Amino acid sequence: MGYSPMALLLFGSLLIVFGLLAACLLLIAPLGILEITPGIGLWLLFPVFSIGGYFLLTLTPRFAKLRLLAWFLSSLLLLLAAAAAAELMLYASTLMQPTGSTLILWYVLVIAGGLGIVATGAFDLKKLIPKLRRSKPEPPPPPPAPVSAKPKH
Repeated sequence: MGYSPMALLLFGSLLIVFGLLAACLLLIAPLGILEITPGIGLWLLFPVFSIGGYFLLTLTPRFAKLRLLAWFLSSLLLLLAAAAAAELMLYASTLMQPTGSTLILWYVLVIAGGLGIVATGAFDLKKLIPKLRRSKPEPPPPPPAPVSAKPKH
């Protein structure tokens, strides 16, 4: 019994989105916007879903064509890390007061930043986006063949 590449693509993408959603919930918990008390499950689901979904995407046979999607999803991880850093900076400057511990933000910063750097670093942007490719200079023409000089008698 075989597997369906489309199922891997859909399930892997869905897992990554769930992982990103878990990270967003972790990010907004200290803000006090929503009454969230993140449990250990949410802490574990963020990296497990993100890594598991990315792994499923890499198992897709046509992963080369999905690189732009995977690069985009990996870039979202870096965006989450930047949001965690910005939130930490606001708390450090006392412009905002956290409603709980900022350990959650450090966790999101380290995990999302690390995963995002590793995942986006795996891609060559010049291969992902053809316009970024430099045009290769044409090779110089081959030198003319040597002319054999036979003395005339």
